Amino acid sequence: MTPATPRTEPKRFALGASPDCRRVAVDGISIAYGDRGDGFPIIGLHAITHGSRDFEHVAGTLAARWRFITPDWPGQGRSGVDQHPARLARYTALLAGFMDALKIDRAILIGNSIGGSAAMAYAAESPGRVAGLVLADPGGLIPMNALGYRICGMMAALGRAGQRDAFYFKPVFATMYRQFLRTPAAREQRDRIVEAAAECASIWEQAWLGFRTPEADQTGIGAQINCPVLFTWASRDPIVSFARSKDAIARFPNHSVALFGGGHCPFLEEPEKFFAAVEPFIEKATNGIKSERPLAAAAR
Repeated sequence: MTPATPRTEPKRFALGASPDCRRVAVDGISIAYGDRGDGFPIIGLHAITHGSRDFEHVAGTLAARWRFITPDWPGQGRSGVDQHPARLARYTALLAGFMDALKIDRAILIGNSIGGSAAMAYAAESPGRVAGLVLADPGGLIPMNALGYRICGMMAALGRAGQRDAFYFKPVFATMYRQFLRTPAAREQRDRIVEAAAECASIWEQAWLGFRTPEADQTGIGAQINCPVLFTWASRDPIVSFARSKDAIARFPNHSVALFGGGHCPFLEEPEKFFAAVEPFIEKATNGIKSERPLAAAAR
C-alpha cells in the first residue's frame, strides 16, 4: 500500500498568525489572529497580501504594556477566504465585526497600507470606538489622477499574471518588493511574501482594482477624524508617497508625523525606531481611559 503523500500547507500561512492562533467567525469567515498581552487593546492591521507576522518585530514590546491583537485579513495569513472582493468598504466592515466579536469597545488601531485605509474609515464611521490611529503609509490620501489610474491597472494586471502562473510574475514581484521592503529587518518576511504571492494574486488584483475607484478616495477624511493620529511613514515608499499625501494629512485636526527609512512598512522595516515613536503616542492617547482588562479577559 502506497503511503499517503503529506499535505503541504499553503505558503501564505507562514505570513500570518502562528499555528496555535486564536480564531473568530466574522460574517462567515474564520479570522485567524494573535492576541498577546493585557490592558488597553491595540489592533494591528496589515497590508494587502501580507499577514499579521508583519508585526512580529514590535509585538513583544507592545504586548509588554498593552493587549496587542493582530488579525489576518481574509485569504491572507491563516484566515479563511472571503466571497467578497478585497475592497476598503469590506475591510472596514470586517474590522467592525472583528471588534464586536472580541467584545472590544474601544481600541488604538495601527494600520499599514489598506489596513491604514480601513482604520481611517472605521474611525470616521465609529469615532467613539477609536482612541487613536497609528497610520503607516496608508492608502487613499493621494488624489487619483490619470497616472495613478494607470499604475493601479498595471498592478492589477500583475495579479492576473500571477493567477495564470505567468513565467515573469515571481521575478517581477520580487524586484518590486525589494523596493517596498528595503531594510534587513524586513528581509525574511519579504521573502515569505514573494514565495506566497501567487496564492494571493487574486486578492492583489481585487485590491488594486478597488484602489482606483471613487470609494477608495480618502483625501477628505481627515476632517471627520478627531482622535489623535500619528502618521508613521517610510520615506522611500515608491507608491504611497508622503509628499503627495501631505495635503490630505493636513486636514487631520489632531495629527503628528514621524518619518522612517524603508519603503512601505515602518514597523517591519525599522521596528525599534517605530516603537520609540509610537510608545509615547499610545501613552498619551490612552491616558485617563479606563483600563479594559476585565473585558479583555472575558473575551478570551
